[in-house]
Amino acid sequence: EEEEEEEDYPPPRSRTSAKRSSAGTSRRPPPSAGRRGPPPRRGGRPGSVVPYTRQPAGPTAFLQRLGESMPDTTALREAAAASVKAARETTSSLSSNIYRDLKGLTSSELEQVMLKATKPDDTPAKGKHVERLVGVTYQISPRYDIYDAVLRKLWGKMCEKDWRTTMKALYVLHRFSADGAPEHAASLKARLRELRRTKDPKRKDKFFNSKQLLAGDAKPENIKFRAFMSRYAHYVLLRAQCFSGMFEEISSEPKVDKKKPPKPITSTALRTEHLEAASMLLKAGLACQLKDGEECENTAIAVERVASDLIGLTSAVAMALNRALKDVDLKGGDPALVKKWCEFYSEQLLPQTKSMVKKTSSRLDAYGLFLPSRMGTSVSRELLSKGLNLDTEAGMESIAEEEDEEGGDATDDASKSSSEPSVEKAEEAQDEDTVDAEPEADEDEEVEDEYEYEEEEYYDDEDE
Repeated sequence: EEEEEEEDYPPPRSRTSAKRSSAGTSRRPPPSAGRRGPPPRRGGRPGSVVPYTRQPAGPTAFLQRLGESMPDTTALREAAAASVKAARETTSSLSSNIYRDLKGLTSSELEQVMLKATKPDDTPAKGKHVERLVGVTYQISPRYDIYDAVLRKLWGKMCEKDWRTTMKALYVLHRFSADGAPEHAASLKARLRELRRTKDPKRKDKFFNSKQLLAGDAKPENIKFRAFMSRYAHYVLLRAQCFSGMFEEISSEPKVDKKKPPKPITSTALRTEHLEAASMLLKAGLACQLKDGEECENTAIAVERVASDLIGLTSAVAMALNRALKDVDLKGGDPALVKKWCEFYSEQLLPQTKSMVKKTSSRLDAYGLFLPSRMGTSVSRELLSKGLNLDTEAGMESIAEEEDEEGGDATDDASKSSSEPSVEKAEEAQDEDTVDAEPEADEDEEVEDEYEYEEEEYYDDEDE
């Protein structure tokens, strides 16, 4: 009954709802006959009022939204600093990983090519393998030291018992020194010197020491080859520590610094250290000439490289002497030192290199190896004569100055007679210097750590 009463007396509606219902009678379909009461309400609580707020205009709303979306300046600064730091760490890590991967790939490939190039057989190291090894120096930036791993691997090959592996490893080191990228040349010399003073933890002795290098299987059939290998090892280690490429230390002109005055040529290309090293290298290279019973493919390619080196050394010295002697003041060099270089070039380097090339060419023809018939750059007789008489000319000028001051008149005969004794004295002093040169070189060799060699371990004093 209560339900029926509620249906008989529905709750009153507001005027607004009544007007809306009356106004919409024409538009809405009439309710069904069996339904009574008010129309169904939309979602929400009964009797709730929809709030009305006036939204700001377009430009104001845009500025308001823009202000709300802008981050705090402090937070923005911190986020930017964090992003830069993260990018820097990511870049550093990425470059480090790339270098590590490159080093791993290079080391892996280097190891494979090294095994092929130093294979213990009678065939010489193939050119493509050696060129691939040397080509690595042109692919990697000089900022990275690649020679530490290369020299350690080569030292491991040199310590093997088969002389052919040792011989090929020495040849590869020779090619690195002669044909490697110039940007890595200083790194090779410095690293080799450092390793020769460093103890090898695996073999309990210093790297590249002659005792372990020559401690292989000595048999009657390879004793001749091992004798050559000992001399060749001495030459290669000396060359790799003293000079790079085709002796750019002597042939190349120093870089010009506009802020500083140029150095004299006897302090750069024709310095005393280069003269001593060139003299030692010439002696070691001449000792590598093939003797009877030492000819084979492995020794032939080694001698061919030694002869090419001596030709390159001759040309390098000639280029430096031409620059000095063609200049009025000898490029600021010391006349006495320039004269020593001229004596070394004319009396030792040029004639002895020509003689070696002539003797070696006939032996290399059998293996299809050929040496150039010319020495390349040379010094003319006029310039060479000028260099050999530098001290004599200086003495004659001083005598002429003294005579001018005293007011005396010197005749041509007097000048000739005064110059002849000085020339004879210079020649006698030159002969004495050449006689005493070898002991002094040996003493320097014992004092300086750069050339730690014992000649009796490398040179074969037996008759041919």
